[in-house]
Amino acid sequence: MATRILCLGNELVRDDGVGIRIGRILGELPLPAEVCVELAPHLGFALLDVVAGADCVILVDAMSTGQPPGTCVTLAGRAIEHYGAGTSISHTIGIAELMELARRLAPDRPPATLHFVGVEGVAFADYGTEMTAAVEAAIPEAVDAVLRIVGADDGLRAAGRQACARARALARIA
Repeated sequence: MATRILCLGNELVRDDGVGIRIGRILGELPLPAEVCVELAPHLGFALLDVVAGADCVILVDAMSTGQPPGTCVTLAGRAIEHYGAGTSISHTIGIAELMELARRLAPDRPPATLHFVGVEGVAFADYGTEMTAAVEAAIPEAVDAVLRIVGADDGLRAAGRQACARARALARIA
């Protein structure tokens, strides 16, 4: 089963960079060979081939829904399409549209299983690489959520926690 983890965001817009940060952490881990991490600035048409060719797609992104900052949300299936419609995150194409286009590109292929891991942010209007404390603190939970979705064992999940701690320490130094 080919699993694509699409980590979205803009690292130069504070909390919007959380998806990319999570992707960089996941990219350091010894993930199974069939799992691929992709870093993308936005959910756009360029990702159609990636989505159309996957059995499982995991979207990782910041969100702005009015929940407390740092809230980590995990959704699956069609609930994502409805949830994504209510967020104020702006992408060039919505989740529902991307998945529908992927279905049309590969009509003989079963549709990909879809998952979403999101972290509620607040600093989307400020340039900078420093995330708010609540978003930074939610990264380990989000990394673990992705690892659970891909069926990681306890050893890989422990490696994920260690990679999060290293990334946080490096962020403090920079």
